[in-house]
Amino acid sequence: MIVEYPKNDHHKLIPLFSNHKYLSILIKTVLKEREGDIFVDNIEEPNIALMSYKVFEIIGGDSSNEMAIELLKCIPENRLILFPDDEWVDFAKDKLVLAPYPRTKFSSEKLSIERVNEILEKKLPGEFKLQKVDIDIIRKINPKLAPAFLPFYKTPEDFVERGLAYCITESDFIISIAGSAMPIYDNEYELQAITDPNPIYRRKGLASAASAALIKESLEKGITPYWDADNEISARFALKLGFTKPEAYTAYLCPKNPLR
Repeated sequence: MIVEYPKNDHHKLIPLFSNHKYLSILIKTVLKEREGDIFVDNIEEPNIALMSYKVFEIIGGDSSNEMAIELLKCIPENRLILFPDDEWVDFAKDKLVLAPYPRTKFSSEKLSIERVNEILEKKLPGEFKLQKVDIDIIRKINPKLAPAFLPFYKTPEDFVERGLAYCITESDFIISIAGSAMPIYDNEYELQAITDPNPIYRRKGLASAASAALIKESLEKGITPYWDADNEISARFALKLGFTKPEAYTAYLCPKNPLR
């Protein structure tokens, strides 16, 4: 029987999800923050688990477990599934309708202050201003950008205390922001950058400047930012910032679950 695991104990399941090579920082942070919902085969001694967080369904454990099919039954349709290994992929392909969803992981080992300084040397156009995100800025964040950064933080003060971000403003209006979408643990985080969708703000180097400033402070503090891209534009942007060694991998969209 598949049962829901207590939220307060989510962090105890980190070893069960340790085989994930991709988006591992996101997975660990979700567990440490006790976010999402997790379903397991046994609350006392869980051997397999399914983490549901936003668009993701993330599987942990061994596909040979006798409850593996029951776990797959819990996966909603139109969600993105992350499998920990090829055995799980092969097992699920026989049970679910799966569509490959390509993503790209990047290495942070070649990030350098020299590279981001080259980006920061380019003058921003117009009245745009580069600023570190502080309590006043986060309190008036552009509502179009807030969903990318605020869900993990309880308050604006929490964001400033446990996160790190830079933004581009125009007359105090936040146009672009780059930061840690989740609290920073173990001196590492997934970098996320987003710009207001209004076309007048595009192709001006705004996200590049905010991201470069963020990377610079991170490196100076011994914090490592990581990048994981879900499209070609994001992948090219990562290379521009100095991320290297693009490694393609596959997540899977589940448009239909015949087991449900």
